[in-house]
Amino acid sequence: MRIALVVTYGKLSSSEGSRIISALLKNAGHCVKSVFLTRVLPIRYEQQEIEQLHDILSNVDLVMVATYSAYVYRAIQVTQFVHQTYPGMKVIWGGPHCIAAPDLTLRHADGVCFAEGDEVIVDLVNKIESNSDYTDTPNMAFNENGTHVVNNVLPPFSDLDSLPYPDHNLNDHFLLDRELFQMTKKTYYENSRKDEFGRPRYYIMTSRGCPHKCSYCNNCLYLAMHGRNPMRYRSVDNFVGELENHLGRFDAFGRVIFGDDDFFIRPTDQIEDFAEKYRKRIGLPFMVTVSANTYKKEKMEALLDAGMIGIEMGIQSGSQRVLDEVFHRKVKVSKTKELLPQFELYQKTHELRCFLDFIIDNPYETRDDIIQTYQYLISTSLRASIRTFRLAFFPGTPLYDRAAKDGFIDPSSIDSLSDERPRSVFGESRGQVRYQQNYETFLVLLARFLHSRNLLRKIPRSVLQMLGSRLVTGVASIFPASFYGYLIERTPSLS
Repeated sequence: MRIALVVTYGKLSSSEGSRIISALLKNAGHCVKSVFLTRVLPIRYEQQEIEQLHDILSNVDLVMVATYSAYVYRAIQVTQFVHQTYPGMKVIWGGPHCIAAPDLTLRHADGVCFAEGDEVIVDLVNKIESNSDYTDTPNMAFNENGTHVVNNVLPPFSDLDSLPYPDHNLNDHFLLDRELFQMTKKTYYENSRKDEFGRPRYYIMTSRGCPHKCSYCNNCLYLAMHGRNPMRYRSVDNFVGELENHLGRFDAFGRVIFGDDDFFIRPTDQIEDFAEKYRKRIGLPFMVTVSANTYKKEKMEALLDAGMIGIEMGIQSGSQRVLDEVFHRKVKVSKTKELLPQFELYQKTHELRCFLDFIIDNPYETRDDIIQTYQYLISTSLRASIRTFRLAFFPGTPLYDRAAKDGFIDPSSIDSLSDERPRSVFGESRGQVRYQQNYETFLVLLARFLHSRNLLRKIPRSVLQMLGSRLVTGVASIFPASFYGYLIERTPSLS
């Protein structure tokens, strides 16, 4: 069967699930052409841009669309164009947004994969090709003449080593950004995420599942489906083999980013096995994520010896109340604070780069909660890149449902899912603060700025403490919210 796979995600990533779907279908004998909508902003494509898909769609039998919630408007644009221009052609959606909101996607798509698609996608396409009944396919839901058919969910897929490596065959890959053109190594590199030296970064996932149950994250949806979200791992030889294969073909990648929610959750013996094989067979500098709950010195030092240059830790809030009652994130603030002096030591011995992630613009934070995040930031001497992300309400998550009930978002509006400033935990969100236009949020962003310029330690601690004192915050509250919203938005270093 001839299939067009349209990926709406913006900047290219080597770890996109669509690449595995493409490889599975090709291995089964189907022809797949992938079109990547690589522009980050604006979200909306012009009609004349979408019309260029004629060059691909005129010679296919089925369209698949991969989307995140932040880019769902693009998926709608593509789907409407297909239905209007090629009546009768089916459009199947997949990706994180579909896991979160299958009912919402079926307003537009003919079918949606709302769970892991690895086990079912080939069977689905085979049935469509042979004109057999495909509407009973597990992990899938379909819109049959206005009636939604939602099928059973298979257990979490565990045999990750059985999956093919992601598809990076540029002969079948195209980019759409004002013009439609075939991908080359040059355009692949230009549209990939870059490091600080302008070199593309290779992203790879070595596991599925997450140890956390955060109320804002799509991962918690698997709990609703399966009652659990078990950790499943690729073997070390398998994912190191992927790196050897792809990095050997694409020689411009400057570093490797392991996108697992918590790389440190692997047992120590696996970490040590990886470190030895990676050092010998790959050798590129790399970065991983860590949780305060899984950190161990033995794992840290093995990874550093293998070439780890950066580590990312999600802190999210300096308020334990917010972590417990709002985010349902079972990590102690005190535990993350304990790790910072150890990271600082490795900065001296291994020049380790540290990235600390926080969520701001949370309507369920009090001003006292925000001040606790500010106090967290000014209390550490660690040289770190502080990254702030505006809270994103992903459909289907407990926090989304709570925000819809409380009137913070309108679930019936497409603008609650997609706007011109993607509200996503996958990239730093900039722009206007919506819910917390106040002095306390301004202080958090100011502390981030001071960290980024390595200026924090040059300011007397007494001055920093005074800025967050009840006296100063009380006086600052006299100014209207619009003043702080304007101040944050008009100060590039803060917004």
